[in-house]
Amino acid sequence: MERWLSRWAPLASVPAAALIIAAFVAGNGNSPNNNAPAGQIVRFYTAHGTGQKVSAVTGALALIFLVFFALALSGRVRAGGAGGWLANGVAAGAVLLAVGFLPLFAFSFILGSDIKFLLPASAQALNVLQNDYFLPAVAGVVVFGIVTGLAVAVSKAPARWMGWVLFALGVAALVPPISFWAFLLTMVWALAAGIWLTVQKPAPVRSREPEASLTAA
Repeated sequence: MERWLSRWAPLASVPAAALIIAAFVAGNGNSPNNNAPAGQIVRFYTAHGTGQKVSAVTGALALIFLVFFALALSGRVRAGGAGGWLANGVAAGAVLLAVGFLPLFAFSFILGSDIKFLLPASAQALNVLQNDYFLPAVAGVVVFGIVTGLAVAVSKAPARWMGWVLFALGVAALVPPISFWAFLLTMVWALAAGIWLTVQKPAPVRSREPEASLTAA
């Protein structure tokens, strides 16, 4: 059973990527600006309430599958020779990313579900949070990208160059104007890596974990 899970668990990245795309498509465009009057906010979320709820639920599911993928990847990079802190960092980075994004989906769900019950000030406050509560999410993308990229580069699971690509995405996420695109490309990376790892035969687990070099051939 464990062998079967080790082989197929990386495919959790497939529903993760598909669901995150569905979440953004269902979101029905940009939410009102921070300075929008309460009436505009109420009209927007009343008209797009169903889409916001669907977006929130599918986005949350995507993050769950991303964590499953990261757990599978953590095992692969550990078997490939990445040190314990790198292998553990893969899972920790994915959890941080998920925790960072979940409030954004929660705010969307509340606004889409309960807009008719909210006071004008409450609606405006939640709308501002939904627009600007991005620093925890960015931190998750940065940590996941950098640590997982290094782990993949060390272990070559699935390939060293893919590790450096993800590392670059993690660094790019530090720049606010492109953080969102870095996140989307990270999900595309996870999709490709999950399929590649499934095609590859899992490496046998090593009895010891020698220190690996990032520059070794």
